[in-house]
Amino acid sequence: MKYFKYPLLFALFAIILPSCSALKDLASIRKPELSVTKVSISDASLRDLELTFDIEVDNPNNVAIEVASYDYDFLISDNTFVSGSQSLNSQISSSAKSIIQIPVRFTYSELFETFSDIKDKDETGYELKSTIGIELPFLGFTEVPLQRSGTFPVIKAPKISASRLSVKDISFASADLELILNIDNPNAFGVSLSDMEYNITINGLESISGKSNNLIQIDEKSSGIISVPVSLNFIQLGRSAYNLIKSDQPLEYSLSGNSNVSATLPFFEPSYYSFDRSGTVNIFN
Repeated sequence: MKYFKYPLLFALFAIILPSCSALKDLASIRKPELSVTKVSISDASLRDLELTFDIEVDNPNNVAIEVASYDYDFLISDNTFVSGSQSLNSQISSSAKSIIQIPVRFTYSELFETFSDIKDKDETGYELKSTIGIELPFLGFTEVPLQRSGTFPVIKAPKISASRLSVKDISFASADLELILNIDNPNAFGVSLSDMEYNITINGLESISGKSNNLIQIDEKSSGIISVPVSLNFIQLGRSAYNLIKSDQPLEYSLSGNSNVSATLPFFEPSYYSFDRSGTVNIFN
C-alpha cells in the first residue's frame, strides 16, 4: 500500500507535531498575576513591630513556574525606611495559585529617630514597593512589580511621673508618706502594667526601693494612678529630713524602675518597660 512508502516521513511527523504543540505552549507563556490578599500584624511590642504581607501568585500557564526571589522597599512619607530581599524556591503548579509571605520588621526607636513627627500620631501610612522574581519556562528569569499602601499603629511607652506626696503619719523618729504616681497611656488602645519595681530618691535623701504586685489597667488615651508607700527614718537621715517634710516647698524627686506591659492590641507581646523620671512634687501635710 502506498501509505507505507514513506515510513521515515511518518516518523518525522510523529516527532515534529508534538514538538510544535510544546513550542506553542511555550510561546504563550505569561507572567503570573500578583495581589496582596492580607496584611497582618504578626508581632508587636513596645520595642518593635512586624507586618506580614500575604502575596497571592496566580499562575495562568499550562506549565509550572518557580518563584525565585523577592525584594521590597517599605516607604514612609515617600522615603525608604526599611528594605530587604530574599531568595526563594517555591514551585507553583500549572493553572494554580500559591501564597508567599513578605515580613517587614522595624523598631520604634528607629522609626522615631527617622520620622520625629510620627511620635505624636496614633497611626501612620506606608507604601510597600516589591518586585517578585519568577523563573518562567522559555522566557527565563523575569521580575513582576507589586505595590500596596496602608497604615500601621504607632506604639508608645506609657509615661510615669509623680503627682503628689502626702504625709500619712509623722513623729520625731520617722514619717510615713504616700507618693502618688500618675501613669499616662498615650496610645489608641488599652495597656496594663504589672510587677512594677521602683526606686525613689526625694531631695537627695536615701533611696527607697519597693515593688507593687497590683495590676494597673489603663484605657486608651487615659491615665491611671498607683500609690507608693515611702518611709523616712529621721534618726538615720537627721533633723534636716524632718524639717524638709514639714516645709511647704516643692521637693525634687528622681524615680526609676521597670514593669511588665501588656496591651489590648492584637499580637502585642508583653514587654519589659524601663522608666527613669525626675522633677518636682508638692508635699501635703
